Amino acid sequence: MVVRKKKVKINGKEIEIDAFDTSLIPGSGTEEEAIDRLLEEEKIENEINDILLKIDSVASEYRSKDKDIWFYYKIGQVLQFVDDKGFTKQRNLIWERIADNLRPEVFFGKKTPPKKSKRYPEIMYLLAKQNYQDIPRVSWSHWFEILQYPKIYKNKNILEDLLQECKNKKLSSEQLRKRVQEINRTL
Repeated sequence: MVVRKKKVKINGKEIEIDAFDTSLIPGSGTEEEAIDRLLEEEKIENEINDILLKIDSVASEYRSKDKDIWFYYKIGQVLQFVDDKGFTKQRNLIWERIADNLRPEVFFGKKTPPKKSKRYPEIMYLLAKQNYQDIPRVSWSHWFEILQYPKIYKNKNILEDLLQECKNKKLSSEQLRKRVQEINRTL
């Protein structure tokens, strides 16, 4: 678990604070386990704070221009820290912390994140794992559709065929979504 936003009342006024998920409750398991979880959460939170500087740097490059596929790729490269630091299993919680709580305007262009907000950083993370030469072949919205289906993007032949089909048939995002869903059902 990582730090989450939590609402508390102080002097009758409700405010939002950051709080670790893990709590130390006497009699509920060993104190050592709770302390280990708290230390892990603190380690993750410190890494997130370091990574925010890199995310802010990429975002600053795009303040005066539209986000292109390389924006999403660069953010995805930054998000690879979860693999480097051994936080791969906690990445959905980390995505929630970064995209929902700390930088929704970078990921979504607004302060209020959408319902499925963890999906955006996950897709960026997966985009950065793709073959570099394939990145500019389709738009962000096309990659967003493709990278939601592991059976599709992990199969190099199917992925290549889809990328080629997008180019040759000039598929819209909606057409691609239907095509990807159709292929995914057959796998």
